Amino acid sequence: MNHAFFATTSPFPSFLAAAASPQPPGLTVWGLLQSGGWVMLPLLLVSVIALWLIFYCLASLRLSAVWTRDLERRLDAVFHRRDLSLLGELVRKRNEGVARVLREAISLYQRYPNADGEAVRSVAQVVGSGIAASLNQRILYLLDVGVISPMLGLFGTVVGILRSFGSIAADPSPMRTMLLAGGVSQALIATAVGLIVGISSMMFYSFFRGRLQGLLTIFEERSAVWVQQLILLHGSQGVEAPVKEAERGVVEST
Repeated sequence: MNHAFFATTSPFPSFLAAAASPQPPGLTVWGLLQSGGWVMLPLLLVSVIALWLIFYCLASLRLSAVWTRDLERRLDAVFHRRDLSLLGELVRKRNEGVARVLREAISLYQRYPNADGEAVRSVAQVVGSGIAASLNQRILYLLDVGVISPMLGLFGTVVGILRSFGSIAADPSPMRTMLLAGGVSQALIATAVGLIVGISSMMFYSFFRGRLQGLLTIFEERSAVWVQQLILLHGSQGVEAPVKEAERGVVEST
């Protein structure tokens, strides 16, 4: 009797059974990603693209892409010597945006020596707009990633909810609550990952947009200054040439 009483009233057997029962493993990052479903694959691809774009913009959106002090110093020296051929040789070997604009302007003068200043300014403006658009396109890809990522996460949400309700409709067992919880978990994980990638991309896009605006301001300012100096230099040489020809004709006639 006493043994039966202790066996039925003692809490130790149930406590030991609970302690001996296996505990659910702790959640890991890899486990969460796996539970997100196949939608995590395009999200992973988009996140890799976003990471590559961030490093690419960090490496390429620099002041040296449009202007350098070394180029400024060399241009000052060449314009001081008033030598267009030397100027063309200088900008031909440079990759800065300002040098590319000057290279196209000098090329126009070489093809059409009588071109006026407005034509040269138009060519320089078109070339500068192309360079600015190329720089801007790099950060626009990052903006696209920031927009697409939350949409992929939302798509994962829809897929997870559809799977949950499909499982509930196909299984009349009392495990419907667990099935619904699993599908909603997949939906929430996909949405969370999409938001993380999208928010990170938008933050870096805002940072690079501010840096790009500063670079374009310097680029437009220095390009306008050097193109105007080029026009004035070409005009002064065009005035000096007829004077020299006239002097040469007077000397020959005498």
